[in-house]
Amino acid sequence: MAEVPNQEVYETTLQEIGRIATTWAKFEHWIDQAIWLLAGVDPRKGACVTTQINSIHGKFRALIGLMVEANRPEEAIKVANQISDEAGRVVQIRNRFAHGPLDMGINFETRAFEVYMRRVGLKGRELEFKTSTLTREDLDKAQKAVSDLYLSLIKNWALIVGTSTTDELAPPHEN
Repeated sequence: MAEVPNQEVYETTLQEIGRIATTWAKFEHWIDQAIWLLAGVDPRKGACVTTQINSIHGKFRALIGLMVEANRPEEAIKVANQISDEAGRVVQIRNRFAHGPLDMGINFETRAFEVYMRRVGLKGRELEFKTSTLTREDLDKAQKAVSDLYLSLIKNWALIVGTSTTDELAPPHEN
């Protein structure tokens, strides 16, 4: 009789992918809030603008432009540029997990059920079209990259937006 797939493996994988996507969403939200603060707009009006900037690259161009207009110190702009460069790398990791189709299958060598991820896209001019096993190590590594980026932004928040303390993490939100 055929073995029934272990749904727990798949469910745990989905939970970890959700953690990666949610951490990235928090990171992007903090970039949006920095834009609102530096632009001097309330969050509702600011959200009308930042929700239309679909790439992290565009968000950082807006943020750094506003930092220049606000006469933020050169060190602050340098830090924002470094975070932007890292975000450009990490967004590729996030996208792989947020948009990569998953499936379960059996590894015929080990006879164990595994989760597989399909990668379809262009790397430069080369098509990448492959399916590979998605491991816990892959998930942990991706989560670490996204979390480290997010924590870097929070650590440098006061420098970037010019608040007097790192305790002033975000403008108040309306209900």
